[in-house]
Amino acid sequence: MRLVNAASLLALVVALAAAPVAVASDKKSKKDVSVDSFFDPPPAKRSDADDLKKAAAGLGAKDTTDTLAPRTGTVDAEADVKLHAVFAAEVIVLDKKFGCQPGGRRRERVTYWSFEDLPETGVPFQVCLNVSSKAGRQMSVTVSVVDPRNSRIVRAEDVIDFAGRTGRIDHVIEFPATTFKTPGMHQYLVEMDGKEVGRLPIFDVRVVAEGSPTGAGGEAAPTAP
Repeated sequence: MRLVNAASLLALVVALAAAPVAVASDKKSKKDVSVDSFFDPPPAKRSDADDLKKAAAGLGAKDTTDTLAPRTGTVDAEADVKLHAVFAAEVIVLDKKFGCQPGGRRRERVTYWSFEDLPETGVPFQVCLNVSSKAGRQMSVTVSVVDPRNSRIVRAEDVIDFAGRTGRIDHVIEFPATTFKTPGMHQYLVEMDGKEVGRLPIFDVRVVAEGSPTGAGGEAAPTAP
């Protein structure tokens, strides 16, 4: 009986001695960090901002400085709007007999702008549009200068009153100093009641050699008959 108890006691002591080692080993395996992990780069952090950037990466950016001008349009046929002539000048005066005339010291029509480089900003200018219509009423008008890329570089809105008028009307509007971005012939786009009437060439934009005269250039107004 004593031999059995001694054997059982010895087995119990051996089991108890082995148990802490196993538990300690198990705990150590959970807490230990391998040496390699200290040298590995940390996992990349993600945020909502990163996700938004990725989502927007494929979207095309819109140009906020230029608005694409329409190529075609139709005004009410009964209005019979016709564009007869247009010219720009730094100053325009209205003569009772001869209509629009270039004013100021130069008294010249602006037929071109010269710059050493583009984009470049010119000076304020005015435009005279000679137009007729059988509408017999007021019509809202939007006028724009359009570059060779068919982009508006400046625009203005006004109202032309055709009430009681069946002949030609001179419409003068002033534009602020405008930034030119593209060389070549520019057009004067006219829209009435939200639809395009037409466009006429107004002036050329040129890039000249360094040291050459720059700014507005043109020709004297034709002699009135």
